[in-house]
Amino acid sequence: ENLGFGVKALTSMPRHTIIGEYLGEVVTMEQSSQSNSDSLMVLLDTGDPKTSLIIDPTRAGNIARFLSGINNRSLMSKRKVNVRTRRFFMDGKVHICLFTSRRVEAGEILNYDYNAGNEGKDVDQWARTGFYDTS
Repeated sequence: ENLGFGVKALTSMPRHTIIGEYLGEVVTMEQSSQSNSDSLMVLLDTGDPKTSLIIDPTRAGNIARFLSGINNRSLMSKRKVNVRTRRFFMDGKVHICLFTSRRVEAGEILNYDYNAGNEGKDVDQWARTGFYDTS
């Protein structure tokens, strides 16, 4: 079965092990419509494509862009998630850190829900919960 690119753990990792920072070019949702990347991550959803921000790793990404995305409409797929994010401010910029959400065994594929934390939320709910994965 061809699943495309992915990242497997080379060794076992305990819960809360930092995988790395999600890197890329910050663009508006409107601008991201010109990207052919399948690894876009929402940074800020204002409800307006002209002001909502996306991280596009096409030109400035790293290994984090290859983490497998799950089908967040499937409960079975959601159970595969073993990586989560936290967004934080440092030096005047927002950074996104990826970390294991449970123990990950060697050889296990790293799975992330790229839409985690924003399902069914409006702009006010996003503002109250902050800029981090709250799934």
